[in-house]
Amino acid sequence: MSTHKHFVRDVDTLASETCVSGEIDTGAATSPVTVLTPTSGYKIDTRSVYLATDSTSGEVTASLPTSGKLLGKIYCSKFTMVTLKDIRITGQANESIQISWSGTDTGAKIFYVIRYKETQ
Repeated sequence: MSTHKHFVRDVDTLASETCVSGEIDTGAATSPVTVLTPTSGYKIDTRSVYLATDSTSGEVTASLPTSGKLLGKIYCSKFTMVTLKDIRITGQANESIQISWSGTDTGAKIFYVIRYKETQ
């Protein structure tokens, strides 16, 4: 008979992650908008991305522009939101996340939530 004891460790992954969220008024802002900048010397390690818009045309993109990594994109004539769960895309040291748009309705709103960790 085995005497091995098995246990489950209660790990709260969300306790070590954080989120940034907000709304962009495309009638008042100019594309692109920087929505997240890491602490100096650190990298942003994304865990999930959510983008939504009320626009019926155009495109909305979340990206790491220095490395050219795409985090999420909405083609507004077909979709008005995208949820990308359980993704892990890491930027370069000191690389910010930007949201950009083109061809959207006048004064369209863009809502975003990005879950991430900072790493060295």
